[in-house]
Amino acid sequence: MDVTADAEGGFDLSRVIDIGKSIYSLVILLVLWEVVGQLGLIHYYFLPPLSAIVARFVELTLNGEMLYNAYLTLYRALIGLAIASVLGVIVGVLSARNDLVDWFFDPIIKIGYPVPIISLIPVFMLWFGIGDLSKIIMVAVGTFWPVAVNARDSTRQVQTNLIWSAQMMGTGDRRLLWRVIMPAALPGILTGFQIAMPLSLIITFVFEMVAGGGGLGALEIQGVRSFESEQVYAAIIAIMFIGIGLDRLLRFTRNRLLHWT
Repeated sequence: MDVTADAEGGFDLSRVIDIGKSIYSLVILLVLWEVVGQLGLIHYYFLPPLSAIVARFVELTLNGEMLYNAYLTLYRALIGLAIASVLGVIVGVLSARNDLVDWFFDPIIKIGYPVPIISLIPVFMLWFGIGDLSKIIMVAVGTFWPVAVNARDSTRQVQTNLIWSAQMMGTGDRRLLWRVIMPAALPGILTGFQIAMPLSLIITFVFEMVAGGGGLGALEIQGVRSFESEQVYAAIIAIMFIGIGLDRLLRFTRNRLLHWT
């Protein structure tokens, strides 16, 4: 029996080997982490053994604290990102297609895009408090720029011949936008989403660390203040899992939407 290629869909050794090759460095790093922690080569408070962190992660998950705070972080990040995505695409496409809109928004984008959004946390706390609203609005503002810039640039890069051909065939402006321009610009627009998605998590996490109000960022700072370093690393692992999961979901969605490319 050939275990490397089972025609009936059985065990595929070659696939297991490929997976092992792709993660071997991570496995080595995790093993070293556990060994260093168990031997006490680094003080426990600074780097607990990985097993202790996993145990704390499981404990927080089973008692619901991790799940609740993960929900708060996801809720704030995704709502803010959704708002930024809608407004960013609209502004970006209109800026590329309309000179008046471009004249108005171009200076705003040039000034706003380079500003480190984290530096505005105190301003948002003053204006909107420390609840969900301030975090959602800040995520929306911070992720608006990459979405708008990529939507504008990808729309501008749509081939002129493609637009002319559609117009010569009698395609109206509305159908031209939805049937020609948007599909052609979609890869660039989705790239903007891929840039904005991790940024939304970063903004939310940091805001929670500073302002509190629940969430994984607040859970991490709570661990620092109570000298529970296992909780600090458990919160980091949770946000890492969320980031990886959302990235994979966005990549899957991108491949399905752009199957024709």
